[in-house]
Amino acid sequence: MKKIPQLDGVRGLAVLLVLVHNTDKYPSLHLRLISDNGWMGVDLFYVLSGFLITGILLDTKQSEGYFRNFYARRCLRIWPLYYSVLLFMFVIVPFLRPSEAHAVFEARSSPWWAFPVFLQNFLVPIPAMATGPLGVTWSLAVEEQFYLLWPLVVRFCTETRLRKIAIAVICLSPVLRFYLSPHQVNIYSNTFCRLDGLMAGALLALVVRSVGFSTAKFLTRAWITFLVMVPLALAVESAFHARWIVFSLTALTSVSLVYLALFSPQRWLQSVLTNRFMVYTGTISYGIYLLEKIPLDAARTFHLDKHQFLALPITTAVTYALAAMSWNLLEKPILKLKRFFEPRTIRPGQALRLAEGEEFCMGPGKVSPRQL
Repeated sequence: MKKIPQLDGVRGLAVLLVLVHNTDKYPSLHLRLISDNGWMGVDLFYVLSGFLITGILLDTKQSEGYFRNFYARRCLRIWPLYYSVLLFMFVIVPFLRPSEAHAVFEARSSPWWAFPVFLQNFLVPIPAMATGPLGVTWSLAVEEQFYLLWPLVVRFCTETRLRKIAIAVICLSPVLRFYLSPHQVNIYSNTFCRLDGLMAGALLALVVRSVGFSTAKFLTRAWITFLVMVPLALAVESAFHARWIVFSLTALTSVSLVYLALFSPQRWLQSVLTNRFMVYTGTISYGIYLLEKIPLDAARTFHLDKHQFLALPITTAVTYALAAMSWNLLEKPILKLKRFFEPRTIRPGQALRLAEGEEFCMGPGKVSPRQL
C-alpha cells in the first residue's frame, strides 16, 4: 500500500499553529496574526481526528472485539504521555519545588482531580488557562468524551443514518453556541459546542467510502471553500470575536484542507505537506502539543523571555527535543502493544492496518492516509 504522508504534514501544520499561538508574548517578532489565531489549529486536529477515527470504526465495525480493540488502542495512544504529564505537574513539580505547589493546584487548575478523569473542560472554570501544560489538555478531554460514545453510534447505525447525524450536528452546532454564548457557558472548551469539527471529519470519512466516489469529485469545491473560509474566519474573529460561528468556519476550512491534502494533484501543496520537517513535526505532534508549555514556563522562570529573539528558538528547540524523546522513549515503544488488539475481520474489500504509523486503504478512492 502506498504511504500518504500528507496527513502527517497536516498534523504538523496544526501543531505549528498552536505552537506559534504562544508567541503573543513576543510582539517584536510580528507574528500577531498567526499567534492571535493559532488556536484554530485545534479545529484542524479535530477534523483530522474525526476523519481518521471514524474511518477506523467504519472499517472494523463488523470485526470481533470491535469495542475492546478500539478502546485499548486509544488508551495506548493517549494515556501514557497524558498521565506522565499529570504525574509531572501534580507530583514531581510540587515535590521538587514546594514553593510552586500553589501555582499547580490554584483556582485556575482546580479541581485537580478533574484532569485524571478527563472532565477538566467541564469542571475547571477556564481550562485553557490552567497551569502550564494542563492548559492544553481540555481538547483531549473533548476527544475522549466524544470517542466514549461515537463507537456505539457507528456500530449500530447504517452509513446513511451516520451521514444524517453528522450533517445535523454540523448544522446545529453554531445554533447551540449562539444560544449558549450569552449564558456564561464557555463554548471554547465545552464538548457539545465543539462537535462540528469532529463530525466534519467523520462526514468526510463517510463520503470517501460511498459508492461511486471519485477523488476529483469535490476538488473544485474544496479549493473554493478553503480559499473563501480562511480570510472569512480571520475577518469574523478579528472584527466580531464571534466564536459561535468562527468554529463552523474553521471546521469547513479544515475539512477542505484535509480533502485537498488527500486528493489535490497540485505539486506545490504536496511538496509543502510532505517535506521531512512537516512530516516529522506531525509524527511527534502529540508530544509537542502537550509539552510545549514546559519550555515556555522555564524561559519565564529564568527570565529568558526578556530576550525575545533568543527565547523563541531556544524554547522551540527544547520543545522539539522533549517531543522527540517522548516519541522514541515512551510513545513508540508502548504503541507496539497495539499488535495485541488487531481486528480479525475488516470491512470487505478494504485493507486496514491500525498499527501506529501504518496506512489503510479507503473505499473506491483507494487512499491510504497514516493512522492517527
